[in-house]
Amino acid sequence: KKLDFYMEDGSFNYIAYLLADNNNISIQFAKYKGDDVENLIENEDYGFCSLIKATENILNKLNIENKTFTKIETPTRREIKMYNFEAIKELVTNAIVHNDWSNGYSPKFEMFDNKIVISSNGGIQEGVSQEEFLEGFSNPRNPELMRIFRDLNFVEQLGTGIQRVLKVYPKNIFEFFPNHIRVTIYFNDNKFIDSNLYTQRIKNYHLNEIQESILRIVLANPYVTQGELGRLLGVTLKTISRNFQLLINQKYLKRVGANKNGYWQVIEIEEKQKID
Repeated sequence: KKLDFYMEDGSFNYIAYLLADNNNISIQFAKYKGDDVENLIENEDYGFCSLIKATENILNKLNIENKTFTKIETPTRREIKMYNFEAIKELVTNAIVHNDWSNGYSPKFEMFDNKIVISSNGGIQEGVSQEEFLEGFSNPRNPELMRIFRDLNFVEQLGTGIQRVLKVYPKNIFEFFPNHIRVTIYFNDNKFIDSNLYTQRIKNYHLNEIQESILRIVLANPYVTQGELGRLLGVTLKTISRNFQLLINQKYLKRVGANKNGYWQVIEIEEKQKID
């Protein structure tokens, strides 16, 4: 009764059904080879049980998949995870708690070689704009679910999850549609670690260690921000900004597309020679 699982006639409501030990709610996790949906290599269903258990199962799966890469060639950092798990936890929980369950559709979780894509149904909650959403204003679609997940420590405080995610990832990870929200998290990929091809490409540039490390990470994740670079390399944002600007001025690095949705590109030796 305290959790509002009953309707006026004394029967269980839909929230109770979502949290029941057994239900018919399918929640799928798909894993693909490559960066598109052409080659499905794993398809697990973590549903047909309480949303609490389903959430735990998805988070456990993503925690297992979150590999640690080592031997980054900088003087200050030797290890890096594929993605920030605390941010992923917030995004998974938000997708489940704020999903529009009234239409029978569940959130979808997809993993590719270079990214995780989380899609939820229902779009932004009624009465909340995109700008307000990104600033952390909350109008929970399912307040009963939100309260339960908060009490179980899946979320810390109402309305703060998005703000915590945006301390780690840029706002353009979110895509808004009339009836859906999609979040794409690109990996801190291991391509810049122990890769002879990448090492040779950057070695020819004759840069300092910080600049080489910036280029390695950009090669692996073109959407990386300067704030993320600072955290990955263990240096200040001022150091990153100074070296970043030098790389741009010296035509080692260029911006492709707009500031909001664009990405960084390392200029190849041959192309740089033509520019010079």
